[in-house]
Amino acid sequence: MPDEIPGNFSAQSITPIALLILHTLLDRYEQPERQKVVRVRLNATQYGAYFSGQDVAPRRETNRVLQHLAEQGLVRVHWQKWEEGNWLEKVDLVDAQVEGVYRLLQRTPQPLRAGVLRRLLQSQTPQAPWHGAFLSWALNQLNTYRSPAPLILEDTAGEQAGIWNRDLLSALDALAQLSGPTLERTLSVRLFGDSKRLEVCRRALLGILRRHAPDGAEYGDDDWALLRAYHLDRVPEYIPLAGPLVLQFRSEAQQTPVSGYARHILDLSPFSPSLALSGAMLREIAVVACSAIAVITVENSTSFSELLAVRPLSLLALYTAGFASPAVVSLLQEVRRLQPALPFYHWGDVDVGGLRILAHLRHHLGPFSVRPLAMDSATLMAQAAHTQPLSDAERVALAQLENHPALADCAGIIKHLLLTGRKLEQEAVAAEWAIGQMTPG
Repeated sequence: MPDEIPGNFSAQSITPIALLILHTLLDRYEQPERQKVVRVRLNATQYGAYFSGQDVAPRRETNRVLQHLAEQGLVRVHWQKWEEGNWLEKVDLVDAQVEGVYRLLQRTPQPLRAGVLRRLLQSQTPQAPWHGAFLSWALNQLNTYRSPAPLILEDTAGEQAGIWNRDLLSALDALAQLSGPTLERTLSVRLFGDSKRLEVCRRALLGILRRHAPDGAEYGDDDWALLRAYHLDRVPEYIPLAGPLVLQFRSEAQQTPVSGYARHILDLSPFSPSLALSGAMLREIAVVACSAIAVITVENSTSFSELLAVRPLSLLALYTAGFASPAVVSLLQEVRRLQPALPFYHWGDVDVGGLRILAHLRHHLGPFSVRPLAMDSATLMAQAAHTQPLSDAERVALAQLENHPALADCAGIIKHLLLTGRKLEQEAVAAEWAIGQMTPG
């Protein structure tokens, strides 16, 4: 089959409509349970330009291309009744000439394309359960003739498809092995010698985590909270905190005291209004004393700042910036181990995001171990003038949270949100109101 076909046009100049029809025919030919006749029926939805009433040129050129291909025996064309040569009804692929269509389109048959990607997937070693789940899923997609996206099977991308697949799988392998805070650009340079390559892969990484990581859906649309949960971050993390807490490096806390040896102790009590510690440091810290009457985590920075101005000195406050990062979770778990009976509160937005953050904290600290603060119907009603309407997506998400096992005690506020169709940002609530809602014990 020559690359040139009669009619003063080449394979590279076939009309877009004709190309779409030919590729669709091959797509259907490659389906394992295809019909005996591989056929495309033209309709205005998929082939709008062909049926245009303003410009007849695309239809005429497409007719000319397909007529020539039919004369060469590659396809069969069927015209609408009484409209031969004018309006196409359907186009069939001639099975015996299918190799000629592949050559004309410079397209590699699906089994060969799938084989390259299959071998690449089979060369990977699962580094975490979610990583293994993705690799198994992608192989199953190939075996059942389905799309393995975000991996690329189509050879229309040429060499770039292979580069993308290799880079994405390398990024997944590295992400699955991270055990401590790592900056995106640092990892990108280590993997690819390019500080921005991982940024290009970020959307695909997020999609894979949301689908295959056990807690992937827990973070909603907060991309960086999800990546941070797997130790990838954009910038170094610093966590502001304040209150009666004494910290020490874990390695020193485990050493046997030696006479004259000065331990490195950090007492947060004197620091006002707060002190910000790096996430990397907090992961190495042991809590050696905590005389707080309660712990409160705060979702948003404005509310955290206002809380610091009025908080009792005996209250331990931490800013989470949304979902608590692994470093914040590690510190809270340390406090919980030292003071099992200490009340924990979370103050956040009265909406889907705030409830998800509460559920996330409870997941790491124990069922119902963290009490919602100023996230109830009373707060919503008191600040009714400052509420905002729920979107349709938020309504759907709230309905799903009604069955969340970690939020069984929040059924009242979820129902209130759905009934009123309103939500409340944390910043509308005074810090004094939140403190006033804290209960002893």
